[in-house]
This record gives sequence, C-alpha cells and structure tokens, in this order.
Amino acid sequence: MTRKRFFSLTLVFVASIVMQSCGAAVAADNASGELLYPGEDFAKLDTFEAVALEDADKLFIKKDYKGAYAAYKAYSFEFADGQALPYVLLRMGRCLHLLDKRNTAITAYQDVVDYFPDDVAYAAAALYYIGQCHALNGNEAKSLATWARLAKDKDYVRQPRSGSALAELATAMEKRGDFEEATSYRWRTAVAFRESNVKAAEAARANVVYHYTVRVPNQEKLLEFCNEAGGFGWRTPIAIPEESTTYWSHVLQTVLRSNAETQEKEAACRYWSNQMGDRFVENDALRVLWFSVQRVYEKDRAKWAQRMETQFKLKPISLAHLQQWISHYSSDRETRSAFFEKHGRPLVANLSNEEKISLMGTLRHPNSMHEEALAVLRAVRTDGMDDEALRNLANFATNYEGEDVVLRYIGKIKDQTLAARTRFDYYYRRAQNNGDFQQKALADVPVLRKSPEHAQDIIWAHANLVQWQGQLEEAIKLYRAANRQPDSTWAVIGCLVSLKRYDEAVKQAQELEMIGGDIAAEACLRVADIYRSSGDKSKEVQQLQLVLRRYPRSSQSSVAHGRLESYGVRVIGGEATAED
Repeated sequence: MTRKRFFSLTLVFVASIVMQSCGAAVAADNASGELLYPGEDFAKLDTFEAVALEDADKLFIKKDYKGAYAAYKAYSFEFADGQALPYVLLRMGRCLHLLDKRNTAITAYQDVVDYFPDDVAYAAAALYYIGQCHALNGNEAKSLATWARLAKDKDYVRQPRSGSALAELATAMEKRGDFEEATSYRWRTAVAFRESNVKAAEAARANVVYHYTVRVPNQEKLLEFCNEAGGFGWRTPIAIPEESTTYWSHVLQTVLRSNAETQEKEAACRYWSNQMGDRFVENDALRVLWFSVQRVYEKDRAKWAQRMETQFKLKPISLAHLQQWISHYSSDRETRSAFFEKHGRPLVANLSNEEKISLMGTLRHPNSMHEEALAVLRAVRTDGMDDEALRNLANFATNYEGEDVVLRYIGKIKDQTLAARTRFDYYYRRAQNNGDFQQKALADVPVLRKSPEHAQDIIWAHANLVQWQGQLEEAIKLYRAANRQPDSTWAVIGCLVSLKRYDEAVKQAQELEMIGGDIAAEACLRVADIYRSSGDKSKEVQQLQLVLRRYPRSSQSSVAHGRLESYGVRVIGGEATAED
C-alpha cells in the first residue's frame, strides 16, 4: 500500500474524531519528554516541508494539541511521501492521546506500528503509548500484552520508552507473584540499557541477581545472566565468572545481606556454599564470607570460630594481617575480643610507636573496641616523639583518660605555644557548662593571642568563653572581631539581650533582615523574640503578624502562627486580629 493510499483510508476517520472535541490534555507526558525529530534528518527536508513540520511542532510544544493535530494532518496531505511521515503519524497519535481521545489514539499509534515497523524509534514509541492508553483506560490485560510485545522485540526493546514498559511489566508480574516472568523483564532491562541508562540497568540487575541467588538459587541461570549483562557492574569483564573471586564475593554478599525469610535464606546459603565449595584458600575476605554463609544454615558458632581461626593462621601474624581480621570479626564482638586477646595483645609489645598508634586508631574506629584501644594507648612510649605526634597522642587520650593524664601528655610538648593550643582546645571543648574549665582555657589565651598562627583562629572560641563567664561587653567585641557572619551578629544580639539593651538588639536583627535571602525570615522572627524577652507583648504580637505577612510560606511563619494562637490572637489569611 502506498503512503497516499494509506492516508485516504485512515486520516478522514481520525480527523473527524479529533475535531469533535478539544478535550483536556493529560499531564502524564509533556513536550520536554517527547520523541523529537532528529536534527540531522530535519536538515535533509526541503524548505517548505521543513517549515510545515516546524510549525506543527511549535503548536505541540505550546500544548495546543488540537491545532498541532491539524497542522500535522496538513503536513501529511501535502507531503504524503515525506521522510518525516512516521514521526508525523506518531505525533498525531500523541495529540489524540493528550486530548484524552485514547481509543482513537490507539488506532493512530497502531498505524505507525503496522505500516512503518522498521522505523524502530517511532514504532517502539507507538507501542509504548498504546500500552499506556490501555492502562489509562483501565484495561491492564491489553496494556501488559502490548508492552510484552514491545519487550520481546530485540530492536524495540532498546528504545528509551521500553525501559518504562519493562518496569511496568516486571512490577505487574511481581504483584501477581510471577517472579520468574518479572525477572525476565528485569533481565531484558539490564541487558538492553546497560550503556544507555546505567541507573535503570543497575536496578534491574540487582533484582535479577537477587532472584537467582536468594529467591530461586540457580547457578546456571545466574552465570547466563552475568555473561549477557557484562557482569554485575564490574569495570573489566571477567571471562570465566565462576572462577573469579569477584563473582563469588558478589553472590555471597547478596545472600548474606538479603532480608529473606529465615527458611529461604538458609536454603540459599546452603546452595551457594555447596556451589562455591572449599576453594580460593588464599583469599581471606572471600573465605570469611563463605564461613558466614555456612554459619547461617549450620547455626554453629564454635565451628564458625574454628574456621576463622584456621584461616587466620594460614599467614604469618603481622599488624596489617591483624587489623584486617579485626574487621572480619565485626559481626561477633565477643569472639572478636577473644581473638584480639589471643593474637593482638602478644603482638603489641613488639610493635613500634607508629604501629601502636595505627592499631589503636583502628580499634577505636570503625571497630569501637575502646578497652583494647586504651590498652594499646598506654603501651605507647613517648620517648623520642616529636611535638606533633605528642599532640595527636594527647588528643586521642582525651577520648579515654582523665584530665591529669591528658595534661601529662601535653606537658611533654616542647613548643610551649603548641602545648598551650592543645591544652586550650582540650578545655574549650568541655567548657560550656564547666566554669572551672572555662577559666583554664582562658588562661592560655594570652599566649595564643601573641601567635600569628593561632591568634585569629581562637577568637570565636575566646568570645564563647567570655560570654559563658558573663563578660558580655568583651564577648561582643570579640564576636565582631571574628566577623563570622551571620553568626557573629546572632551572637552579638544574644549578648545585647542578656544586657537588656533591647533596642540595639532589634536594630541588629533588622539589619540582618535587610540582607534578604534565607536569613530574612529568621531575623524578622528574632525581633519578636527580643520583644518577648523585653516583656513588650504588644510589639511582639505586631512583629509576629509582620512575619506572617512578609514570609507567609516560611517555617518562621508557622512558628509565628502558633505563638499568636497561643496568645488568643485570631489568624485569618496570613493576618492576625486579637479576639475580644
């Protein structure tokens, strides 16, 4: 059938339907997400054809779907043999679709599929939209059947909208409990979009891997998928996955991390333990995973601990080996502590200071082995340590030791300015509710203020300390000298309020509000807070009303609204009036 003959049979019917109603454009799609005619193809059109197509597209972009339909139809009559015809047909279907004429749109879309199946981009999009129309009509069976047809075509399935169809199909099958069919759609997504839509491919791949490792353990199918999908997100393809530690690590971790029911998880662990077998003896990390998998179904802690011990002893004991194995025991703290007692403590005596410091850091974080970290700390010899190392040691000691011990470490620092800064930091971090520590921190300020390295750096902390000590005038000077805006101004306002210099505090807050941006609403509300502190309720209410008017959608407006209601002030449409 020629293109002209095709139009003589179909366009009259379609046109008569669309002209009967303007309809309402649905919001499911928008112009920015539509399939566009390629620029390189557009450049090949003759001048009149290009103008006609461009005019129609402009109407479509403006969401004038009735006008766009008429323009596309006019194009189709004038350029019935035009190269853009499949695109125009698809756009005519989209106009009908977006005018809520879904049944007629289905007919128009079907024409694209029937007459131009080899124009893959347009035919695939048409199939997707047919399924979408059926879905919007409430006909799930037809919708899924259409998308299944799209998914099963090796060319169509690689088109962008096919990803959405595959996801819908997979979700529908999962709701029905047909996980095998759902996985087949996830499989196609992972393979088809692994380069063009990495995130969609990753999500689909995770679902497929879970299905064949946990839900229905199947080594043969998993390997088949692994090869088709190019691995499980690996940077370099692996020729024989079943002989790769990377493959087995991924599989075992998937099983261990799953939230499957106990019986299902135990069965999966038993299956994969047997599939991997007693291999890769030199790879500690993989062997530890294998032991953990066995523990799930064996439920034998002693056997697991013995396997771990045997594996650990295959290599000479060293600091690096010990630190690695501490992390391997993270799932069982009691066994980990026993492991360190047996292998770690004897090793500590022969370690250098640098190695001890490295070990105690590992013990503290991320392993939270605090008693062991303290024991190693106390084994560190300070003889010959430089000042920076002593400072770091003192800072570490603050996590575990009391003031006297920390000061002994600081006292070994030869550079008195550095010692003063270390001591200042120690007291300042613990000083907010401790007047004695506040004074001890302040005692080191004169030395630090003479140091070009520390003078500017401690101004803010110094201001905090004198404020906590009640020296508010001095604190105001220091906050201004720190010039850490807007924090400096907020701090000054706090000091002024404490000094009952309310007018000055209000003026500072109003100046902050004038800056605008996110800080403005907060500053406006702060003025109300100042009036509340001063006991001037009338001005406070007026200011809260001002917050509502100026910043109606802010969180500060919500606070103002609540306070006004608590005062019995009726709030109407962002305004507030007092009730008699």
